Amino acid sequence: MRKKMTKLLLVSGLVLVGIIVVALVYRVLRQHHNAAALVINTPNGIREEMFIQVGGIEQWVQIRGEDRGNPVLMFLHGGPGFSCLALTPVFRRWEKYFTVLYCTLRLFSGDQRGAGKTYGRNGGIGNGTLTIDRMTQDGIEVAEFVRKHLNKDKVILFAHSWGTVLGLPMVSHRPDLFYAYAGTGQVVNMERNEAVSYQLIRQRIVVSGDQRTIRALDEIGPPPYEDVKTWMMKGRLIVMNSPPPTAGHDLPDVFSLALFSPNYSLKDAYHLFSAVNYSCSTLYAEMMSNDARRLGTTFEAPIFILQGDSDFQSPTALVTEYFSTIQAPKKELVLLKGEGHTAVLSNPDLFLDELVSRVRLLGVQLDPTATKP
Repeated sequence: MRKKMTKLLLVSGLVLVGIIVVALVYRVLRQHHNAAALVINTPNGIREEMFIQVGGIEQWVQIRGEDRGNPVLMFLHGGPGFSCLALTPVFRRWEKYFTVLYCTLRLFSGDQRGAGKTYGRNGGIGNGTLTIDRMTQDGIEVAEFVRKHLNKDKVILFAHSWGTVLGLPMVSHRPDLFYAYAGTGQVVNMERNEAVSYQLIRQRIVVSGDQRTIRALDEIGPPPYEDVKTWMMKGRLIVMNSPPPTAGHDLPDVFSLALFSPNYSLKDAYHLFSAVNYSCSTLYAEMMSNDARRLGTTFEAPIFILQGDSDFQSPTALVTEYFSTIQAPKKELVLLKGEGHTAVLSNPDLFLDELVSRVRLLGVQLDPTATKP
């Protein structure tokens, strides 16, 4: 009996090893395939990945573009703690029109402080104190780095969701670094934001008649919430019950993209997800008290907001109200019909078209080194 058990365990172990080997080989093949799709082979193209010193720690940046003469678009991702580097294939077409900088800052775009490869490089404690002010300064330092590194006077700043919490202060404090600011999923006032978003999603669920989800939402109750866990539960219910992406534009599978990214080790993929909980928990209290109106309403750089008209997480009504108070050299509010909070991920070409037609021209007109259309 013991011999049979030993043999069974041996066979099971060999089968398990075989499955792991096959899975790893499959992963390598997928990584090679994805790497081929991301190759930049244009004569004036640029592809750089590196750690740079920002705010006293090493932070990861990625710079890609088919023409280094294009205006530079600095992409501040959502979160907190979420890296967008694994989503590089989603934005591949953008690289034709912009030299795209994905920042791995504390919580910036790509790998902000407390996110992705920056989190993995420094660990939780090594990432330093996570505050909005510190990460705003991180972003300013990266903008200064990239304009010197690429010989540009200014960059265009594009921010999504949490990134807008950092992006507006960056433009307010250092307008000399930016041709323009473009935001989507714009966060205005988190206290009002949370209250309105809760009511919007509850009304939608009541209309749908989904009693189980109504009970789940009523169980956690309306905000404010004392802990990040309850807030994230509300967020999941909003994501699951918000208007779906427009036809043919599903959200990308972030897990698969991270697992098969040519630039990601398995350890990097682990850090991608573990950093979210760390950063959200650390920043939660300050994030909930954030109010963009404290910056004032006068900006020295052009302001563009590309907002889904069905955004339940950063309610469009609050964004429209705030936008009406803004004074800037140029400002435009574009309401995208049928689109929600994560539309930039599910329908990136729509945003590219808006950025090219409305914002890119500013960089081309004002940048003497820019490639003319």
